[in-house]
Amino acid sequence: MSKITNKGLVWWQVMTVVCLLTACQTLPNTPHLPDSISLSKKTQTLAITAHHPLFAQLDSTAKQYPTLSGYRLIASGADALLLRHELTDMAKHTIDIQYYIWHDDEAGIAMLKKLWQSANRGVVVRLLLDDFRSTPALDQLLLDFDAHPNIAVRLANPMVYRRFKRLNFLTLPVHANTRMHNKSMTFDRQISIIGGRNIGNEYLNSHKKNNFADLDVLLVGKTVADIHDSFEHYWHAATAFDVKTLVRPNKHTPSFEWTDQDTNQYQQGIFDHTANLSPKTGQLPLRWRMIKFFADDPTKLSNHADGQGLMVEQLREYIGQPKHHLSIISSYFVPTKQGVQMLASLVKQGVKVSILTNAYSATDVHSVHSGYGHWRKALLMAGVQLYESKPDAINPTPPTPPTTMSLHAKAFAVDTQQVFIGSYNIDPRSANTNSELGVVIDDDALATHFHHALNNLDTPNPTLLYQAYKVELDDKGHLQWRTFENGQEIIHHKEPNMTWLQKSNVALLSILPIDGLL
Repeated sequence: MSKITNKGLVWWQVMTVVCLLTACQTLPNTPHLPDSISLSKKTQTLAITAHHPLFAQLDSTAKQYPTLSGYRLIASGADALLLRHELTDMAKHTIDIQYYIWHDDEAGIAMLKKLWQSANRGVVVRLLLDDFRSTPALDQLLLDFDAHPNIAVRLANPMVYRRFKRLNFLTLPVHANTRMHNKSMTFDRQISIIGGRNIGNEYLNSHKKNNFADLDVLLVGKTVADIHDSFEHYWHAATAFDVKTLVRPNKHTPSFEWTDQDTNQYQQGIFDHTANLSPKTGQLPLRWRMIKFFADDPTKLSNHADGQGLMVEQLREYIGQPKHHLSIISSYFVPTKQGVQMLASLVKQGVKVSILTNAYSATDVHSVHSGYGHWRKALLMAGVQLYESKPDAINPTPPTPPTTMSLHAKAFAVDTQQVFIGSYNIDPRSANTNSELGVVIDDDALATHFHHALNNLDTPNPTLLYQAYKVELDDKGHLQWRTFENGQEIIHHKEPNMTWLQKSNVALLSILPIDGLL
């Protein structure tokens, strides 16, 4: 009886502390302060003119194609970093930035220093970050960054408890799990980069242990205005709070030094491995096509968006149903029962469906594998082709020695016409919880390239099985993983690179009704 009493006493003590903490913590009543409001108004009065020859050239070309947009894919992490750095150097008026993750590592700090230098030249920089990955150190860094008179930082859907972050998931689970997953960077309202990449070493292929294979797209022309409008909606939303309303300066933390002398060596090491794609040369080859931008309404972050405000519904209406081919690249693929039935129905109607996602050994979020793995047999029996990216599929340089690679791209191609590229994964979280963005590009050649890459055309892609496992059913209906290693075909009859404990954990999670949360 005494043990029960003691346990009960401890429980009441814990709950008392939680109640005291929750009673004292709320979000500020006023999310936007006068100085950031004034800076935002300044961006509306700026006469955006093209000072750099490249910007002038792109502006002139865009006027020749008033209904089209120009695009260029960015597959290399080194190219992704180089383009962001050089376009930051070239901007003269505004840089508007929206990201899910921004690490305070070499890549993240180097990018902040570039932006600081632009602000010193008079460029207005607005940085909107989701607050999920916030840390005390990052909070102080952003607060210091925000101190520049030409810079404003806001945090989307901020955590109420900044020192005890886990309390957010206990006391405000819906709020804490609703995240802004959008990723965009727009320069002088003339050039945008959107896609799957966040800002950090692993996203820009300079992490020492694990990097991400990702895909961005650079855009100019008509679509950029839509991206800018979407940013404005998120920036002015009631769910975006000025960092100064949330974070108190730490008197023990020295002011950050915003010179770039410590990052020059890092940058050069990355740029040595670019594809010689430099906007500063005045040459940026683009393909001009019909491109449509999509984004969730920012009210999704407060759970108030209706069906028309959801990007997934907009995409369904715009694209319609595939008739011949559907190729999906999704780093986190959680089809759900409804999705499996939909894909099976497409196959029955003659649509060839091919999907590439991460193998367990390649994914960075192992719980997601439980929402995918238990649907593999049903998908294969329906006639869907499944491929799982291997952790050693690509050895990026730098760094050396080679690191492991995790698929992080989010794209799909429909028939021989349309390709989606953006932040949207094929999972319930992207569809129903997080906010997302992306573009649909009408380009036959690009769609054909995607289908060929995923072995979804009559002409096979001979390199795919060096980069991925093809998941199949053997004669007994058991899963097997076919691939090429060292020039030899290998068939694994057990899921590659998984321990019995990992298999047990995935099996346990897969029987729980959590697919909708993944």
